[in-house]
Amino acid sequence: MCHGKRAVRRAELHFHLLPEVDDGPVDLDDAVALARLAVADGTSLVTATPHVRDLLALGILGELPARVREVQAALDEAGIDLEVRAGAELAHDDVPAFDDRRLDAIAQGPPGRRCVLIEAPLFGDAAGFLAATAELRARGVGTLIGHPERCDGLMLADGAIDAERAAGARLQVNASSLTGRHGAAARAWGIELLRSGRADVIASDAHRATRPPLLTAALDVLAEHGVARADGEPLVRDAPRALLARGIAPRQGARAA
Repeated sequence: MCHGKRAVRRAELHFHLLPEVDDGPVDLDDAVALARLAVADGTSLVTATPHVRDLLALGILGELPARVREVQAALDEAGIDLEVRAGAELAHDDVPAFDDRRLDAIAQGPPGRRCVLIEAPLFGDAAGFLAATAELRARGVGTLIGHPERCDGLMLADGAIDAERAAGARLQVNASSLTGRHGAAARAWGIELLRSGRADVIASDAHRATRPPLLTAALDVLAEHGVARADGEPLVRDAPRALLARGIAPRQGARAA
């Protein structure tokens, strides 16, 4: 199948599509079913982002490209028009275990502008997270912060979000937060980040059919809160593709203590 002829459609930067790796699809059939849901949601490109901690625990970090190729072959065989790229979801406490070679293996973007998806911690340690993002930038790697709206410590730390953005970070809000899956606070913070222009992309963080792609539903929620479809659609189409193509230029800057 020729991926280059696809129409420009939505792209996902945070999506658990690889089977038998983490809490995503349980097998290849499950992954194919999840991919069908993504295409039905208007998506034509997904970056597979398994949890780094699970890749390390299984000792399969080096197998990531091959496993992506296996899924892509299954989708092509099934006639599912979805391009899959290799990535990963990095936790802040995994950063010390990653040398530059390992970081590059899970990064996106061109040389000099490589960036990684680093998840905001769901339970405390905002200070450790901020130290990790600063370390990545010092090592020349840009940061795309996954689901900051789900991190109470980060959202409540005075000036932390603005300092991260000033230092070059980009923010990714979960579609599932906007639809209320993760509670009222995450929903409100996600909407606020997007309405204020401080979040750059929306992604599903989909895992399986019980936690499916929700980009369309997320845009519906934003429309109910004053973000017109014409303004919301680029957050799931143009902005994620631009990050994949151009990456993030890391730069040093102040951050919250």
